[in-house]
This record gives sequence, structure tokens and C-alpha cells, in this order.
Amino acid sequence: MASDFNINSIYNTLKKFGIDKNFVRDILLPDWWDDEIVRTKAGYLQTIDLISKNLGIDLASFAANLETLNLKGNAQIKFKKAKNIEIDDKLIWPRSLAVRISELIEQIFKVDFKPLPQSATEIRNQIIDTSQKLNLETLLDYLWSIGIPVLHVSEFPKAVNKMDGMIMNLTDRPIIIISKNRKHDAWLLFIIAHELGHFIKRHLTKSGNIIYDTDIEEEQDREEKEANEFALDLLTGNTTPQFHISESIDNSFKLLNHVISISKRTNIDPGVIVLNYAYLTKKWALAEQTLKNLNPKADAVRKIKDKIRQNLNFNNITEENTEFFLRITSLSGEGIASIS
Repeated sequence: MASDFNINSIYNTLKKFGIDKNFVRDILLPDWWDDEIVRTKAGYLQTIDLISKNLGIDLASFAANLETLNLKGNAQIKFKKAKNIEIDDKLIWPRSLAVRISELIEQIFKVDFKPLPQSATEIRNQIIDTSQKLNLETLLDYLWSIGIPVLHVSEFPKAVNKMDGMIMNLTDRPIIIISKNRKHDAWLLFIIAHELGHFIKRHLTKSGNIIYDTDIEEEQDREEKEANEFALDLLTGNTTPQFHISESIDNSFKLLNHVISISKRTNIDPGVIVLNYAYLTKKWALAEQTLKNLNPKADAVRKIKDKIRQNLNFNNITEENTEFFLRITSLSGEGIASIS
């Protein structure tokens, strides 16, 4: 019986699709699971059920033939990547993540999606009228309030290139996921604005209802250029902002003083001004030091996680579903009670 129901057959199959053993054990299967469970038929079927659910794949076809992984629904993906990055079409996780997150969000987030203004300027003005400024926290509050969740997911199989950000629309609700682990707000603020730009610019279609951005600094095509222009317009009020700061500045404190002055005058987030300066001058090291001086204790990912706690309710879903969501968003060590 043990040879009939061997966990290694499952591991070997998933590996072909880019899902390594450690990812299965640490993320897809619950804490209470162990290899002994799979040695019985009931345990084997339960294991397949858990994996299928958390990969968003069809259980019946997987149970009938381990060589077949069919995603539920119609999750079509567009990969936006630099020329030196190759993504194997067989890798299932980017689409699985979108399918599974979309399923769970519909269970734990009850705010209806509200239609968005179709210009960056209108959105910017709405946020500033309500919150007096547009920064990471106020943009997050705005998106959650109109029914667009913004999540941070850092758990990926070894074979899968992490993205900067992705946006999907599988259930008539856009969902934004950030993977970048940057401490300073401006980096994640721009990525979120970029992903929102894909939605506003109608880049999400039936033939590509998931966009997976591995490197938004590379403008690979028209859609990436449009999303970047939207992000700049949203964050600065101009698709091609030009802040008059001397390129000869070589001291982060001098740059910081200029940035703070411009920020007060224009109501633009100072970190956004720093990144724009770095983009124009290519002085990235100076920009990073300026961001550190701007906020030595910055923790942008924590702000995203705080909004997850404030907006999601896990009271009406299973413990297994809750634990899976907390694992992939790296909230598992913080307790369900702090979120529900």
C-alpha cells in the first residue's frame, strides 16, 4: 500500500511545473501534514486535494493523471520581462497564485469594486482632496476603499522569477500583488501605481487577464510605457516630470534639502522626487542614501501588511485556507486573531 501512495510521485510531477518539494511542504501543505498521511488512500487523496486547491488546479484531472495540471477558470497571463530573463511556459505558479488569491479574496473581502476614474489626474485629485497628500498609505487606503486589494507576496518556488508587481482581473475585481522587498515607500508606491495603470489603460483583456511585471524599470513595449506614464502622472501630476535639481549635487543631505523644498511646494511625495532625480541622473547610490536619510526606519512592506489586517476578515473561511493565505503573505507568524 505504501508503494501505491507515494508522496514522491506527487513531488516529481510538481517539479516538472516549477513547484519544488520545499515549496509544497512549507507553503502548499498545512503545518499538521506529514509524509505518513499519504501512505493511505484517504491520506493520498486528501494531499492531492490540498495541493490542487492551493495551486488553483482542477482536482479531478490531477487525481486521475498526475502528469496533467489544468488550472481552474481562464487565467491567461502576459509576462513583462527584461530581455535577459527567460520564463518557462510550463511554470504554473504565476497563474496559480492569481487563481488562488482571486478565490480567497472573494471570500474574505466584502467591499464591492467601484468604477474608477479613467485618468490619473482625477484619481490623484480625489486622493488629495480626501487625504491632503498622495503617498503610499493614502494610495493604499484609496484602493482598498474602492474594492481593489493590494497584497505583498514573497513566497515563490525556486524556479520562478519573482516579479516587481502583478495585477489580475479574474473575478471582475482587479487585485494588485507586490513582490518587491524594498524598505522605502517610493519604490512600492511606483510599482502599485504602475500596476493600476495597466488596469486603467485596459491592458487586462480576456487574452491576458494577468500581467506579471518582472522588471518595471525596463519599458519593453507600449503597454509598459503607458503604465509608467500613468504612474508618473498619478504620483507627480505630470507624465514627464522635471524637477529642477542640479546634477552636480553629490551629497545626500543637500539633495534631501532640495527634495523637501520641492515636495512642500508641489505636494509630491519626497521619495518620488528622489527616484525621479535618480532616473534622470543615474545617481542611484546617492538616491538610496537620500531615501535612508529621509526615513531611516522605513518599512514599506509593513504598511501593505497593516492594510491587509485592517481590511480582510477570515471569520467565515476554513482554518486551512486562512493559514495558506497567511503563509504566502508572510503573516503566518503574526496570528489569525490580529487580522480577523
